[in-house]
Amino acid sequence: MFLIRKKVVAFKALFLMAVLCFLVSQQLSAQVNDSIPILYRGHIYVPSIINDSVNCNVIYDTGAANMYGVDSVFLELSGWHPEHIGFAYTSGAAGKTKVRIIKDYTNVKTGNIEDRYGIVPIFKLRDVVDCHVDGIWGIKNITDCPFEINFEHSYLKQHKTGMPRLDGYQKLPIRYENNKIMLPAETRIGETVVKGWYLMDTGGGGSVDFTAQTVKEFRLDSIPGKRYITDMTQYGIGDKEQEWFVDMMSDIIVMGEDTIHREPISYLPEGAGAFSDRPYVGIIGNDVWSEFNMIIDVKDSVLWLRRFKPDSPQHPIYDFGFRNRTDICRGWVVSRLTRDGDAVKAGMELGDTIIAVNGRNVADYSWDEEYDIVDLPKLLLYIVGADGKEKHITLESKERW
Repeated sequence: MFLIRKKVVAFKALFLMAVLCFLVSQQLSAQVNDSIPILYRGHIYVPSIINDSVNCNVIYDTGAANMYGVDSVFLELSGWHPEHIGFAYTSGAAGKTKVRIIKDYTNVKTGNIEDRYGIVPIFKLRDVVDCHVDGIWGIKNITDCPFEINFEHSYLKQHKTGMPRLDGYQKLPIRYENNKIMLPAETRIGETVVKGWYLMDTGGGGSVDFTAQTVKEFRLDSIPGKRYITDMTQYGIGDKEQEWFVDMMSDIIVMGEDTIHREPISYLPEGAGAFSDRPYVGIIGNDVWSEFNMIIDVKDSVLWLRRFKPDSPQHPIYDFGFRNRTDICRGWVVSRLTRDGDAVKAGMELGDTIIAVNGRNVADYSWDEEYDIVDLPKLLLYIVGADGKEKHITLESKERW
């Protein structure tokens, strides 16, 4: 785990409040058609209100069953003081772990959807995502009526009066089991075809991630071609604090009548939790879903899909990743490194804290600027290591495939 110093940054609190105010203003303007505004930043962020008084920014996650959970740091800073706290075990992408739970009845309003929860888990969500997330919202209402996720126009919507117009949509069968949605799809990598049921996971930021079971069954390690091994801290909720995964390039991903060409995919040879022995071969995340609008009809076991965005061409990238933790430390904490990559060769290590980029303190970057940082062709990084030593690293983005 990271050796980082706790420090609440006033600027960050003000920035997050500005983001929430923007989302809430969008929410008010959307009430005429009962849509819920979203902000897409690799994850689907939604404004939510707890007990009519606590504003928060939650991730909408179809892989999170029917729960509502909050981040531990957010809870500490929110002014919300639950009376009854207990403990429970929960599972996620990184295995199982023991967490605190709020045992008070908790009222939650997200757009026009109001729920009451008897248990609210307290996760270390920001260790997994970053400080922009305050909580996670699962699919408790997904069975009530058709549910729309519209990336094109940035909203979620329950269709309580029946299905909307379906011009241009294709129809795919789905299975809804144990509060999870699975759909048939296939991924082709050379001569290997991984065909089967995939988990629909809007809480995942990748394209397709295969389970450890699929790695063995389809012998993914034996497929010829370029691949990269990456180490990552806290891949998801669970007790496995460090994970490694392999990236390679697919030829096509097929969902019904739609084909996605040359999309990087990943597999976890030692995957725990959601990536171990599961009734699905892999997980389809937002790198794929964000190219579609979709309507989930659980009662009729159907997923309606409409493509609005063409395949994205590959572009130069960096071989490291970070999480913004300016809520508890000075900067962005390095959380992902490709083995033998440029960042590693330059001296970057997991747990390093990036203090400044291109001469500018990272605390001064807006969320949009932070999200788009990977598009810059060159980065001059001022870093402080876990041991307190300073580093000055220069990196250039490169074509990977």
